[in-house]
This record gives sequence, structure tokens and C-alpha cells, in this order.
Amino acid sequence: MKKMLAVIIMALTSLLCFAQSKRFINEKYELLDQQGQYEAIITSIKESDEAAYTATDFFYLGLAYFRLENDNEAQKYLKMAIQKDPDFSRPYYYLAGSYYYTNNLSEAINNYLKCIELNENDSKSYQMLGVIFEKQGDYKRALEYFSQFYEIEKSPDAAYRMAYILYEMKDYKKAKPYVEEYLKSNKDSFSMTNLMILILYSNEDYKNALKYEEQLREIWKQSTDESIKNQAFFIINSFSYDKYEIDVFEKFDLSGYFYYPLTCNVWLDGKIIKTVNLEYDAVTEEFGTPYLLGIDELNPKRHLTTNIGFTKYPEFPEFIKFVKLAVDNKLDIGASSESY
Repeated sequence: MKKMLAVIIMALTSLLCFAQSKRFINEKYELLDQQGQYEAIITSIKESDEAAYTATDFFYLGLAYFRLENDNEAQKYLKMAIQKDPDFSRPYYYLAGSYYYTNNLSEAINNYLKCIELNENDSKSYQMLGVIFEKQGDYKRALEYFSQFYEIEKSPDAAYRMAYILYEMKDYKKAKPYVEEYLKSNKDSFSMTNLMILILYSNEDYKNALKYEEQLREIWKQSTDESIKNQAFFIINSFSYDKYEIDVFEKFDLSGYFYYPLTCNVWLDGKIIKTVNLEYDAVTEEFGTPYLLGIDELNPKRHLTTNIGFTKYPEFPEFIKFVKLAVDNKLDIGASSESY
């Protein structure tokens, strides 16, 4: 689907219109495009003989087909617009988008680079090049293009991109200021507040992380977004240990007689093989150990309760120490059950 690019394109339209000569703009088709009347654009243009089409006509045909997600027709007409006028930058941008969504990334890159050649301040082409290289796992080149995007726009969206790519590169100290910048414009952002938590845990700054955890819980509580409200946990840390990848999650709703305040997904070869959980139990609280360490194994499927108990909510490094012991199968098991 082209939902993400559609948002980008709507933001891009006025910029490109300003950059292009007025001879490339058809106000009627611009309005129809904004109204989502793409078939009307096609019908109107095709009333004329194709031999008389201008670069602008070919472009709006290609744009309409692009919006309708008919990539074959979109690419055909956008290429015709470029043949008519090789210095017309808008067809290159949408042609690049069409190649991107049909997974022809090399051609997408070539066309975004052509946009930049024609307009060195084309921030959205820098952005999309960053997206492509991030998708390919080439974080260094992604950072190069996201940095150009940020330098031109200095927008919250640009700060968002910089924060995430630097986090992926494990450069947490450089990522943090971009998150802070973004949150100044949108303090209720679920994703960026969560990213700040991840960064602070990665920097072992657990004290400041607590402030953002409280903020994220409040965002979760007040949100009307079902994709947020339906989440029971939020991620606070990810790290590698031996041959495993471990993601640590904290529960939103810390209430009830029994629940997991913390849970760790243990990954091996792209699959979750077990979870290691901090368990709160109101029954064991009466005996002075409200928190226990449990393990859920996925194959075979069984729940294990270790002999590790905590008199109070453990500090994060202490909890992780026991998680690693659990992953290494070095903890004594007090009880087990085959279903959970």
C-alpha cells in the first residue's frame, strides 16, 4: 500500500509546485488530485489526442495511475513526461515512488538521485533515499541521506528519522537530542517516548527512564488509538547475549493478584524460544517475596518457576543478571507445569 508515501506526497506538493515552472502546473488537475478524483483526471486528459499531450499531461496521467496503485500505467506515463522534458522533476519523484513500492529499489534510488540533481534542496528525495538504505540495512548511507533531509527541513519528521537511525546504529548519545527535539513539538508521541526509554536504558540511565515510563503510561491511559490501547506491554531494552537476542518489556497495567511486571523475549535464529518473567504474586507477598522469577518455554510448552524470589521490585541490572542465568539454564527450578 502507498499510505506512507501518500502522506509524504501531500506534504511535498506545494514545495515541488514552487520549484517547477508554472508551465508544468495544471490547477484543475491539482484540485482533482487533492479531492481524490483520479479517474476524472484520466478521463479529462484522454479526451484529447495523445499526439498533442504535453509533459504536463503525461505527468498527471502518471500521477493519477500512481494514486490508483496501477504501477505499470503510472510508470509508462511518467516516463513519457520525462521524455518530453528531462528537466521536469516531479515525474522522477513519483516514478521513484512507484519503483519503491514495486520493490525495484535500484531504479527508485536512481530516480530520487535525479530529483536531487535537478533540485539539491529536494528534502523528500533525501528522506526516501534514507528510507531505502535503512530498509537495506545500510545504516551508514541511510544516516547520510537522513542528515541531508534534517539539514534542509529541521522538522519533527526529520528529527524522528535521525533519532531512529542513530538508535539502530547504537549511537544512543547522538540519538537522544533528536528525540528530545521531537518531543518538544509532540510530547504525547507514543513511539518517540518509547524510543527515549530504550535510549535511556541502553545508556544505563534508569533514573531518568522512570520519568518517561510514567509519561508513556499516561499516554497509554489517555489514548483513544486502539493500536495503542490494545498493547499490554511496552519495550524498554534490547540487547545481545551470547548467541541470543533479548527484548525486555514492561507491563502497562501494574495491578491484579498475579501478573508479569517484566517479561523478556529470548530470540534464537529469528524465533522466540522462551520468555523469562518477573512475576508478581499476591499470595507469595504474604510470605515476604512478592516477586518471583519464572520461565515460559515454548517447545516443549511449559511454565517453570525458579527458586529466585525478590522482597521488592528488583533493580534492572539485578533482574538482567538472573535473566542471563535463566537463559544459560543455570537456575534451580522450584516448580513446573505443562500448560500456561
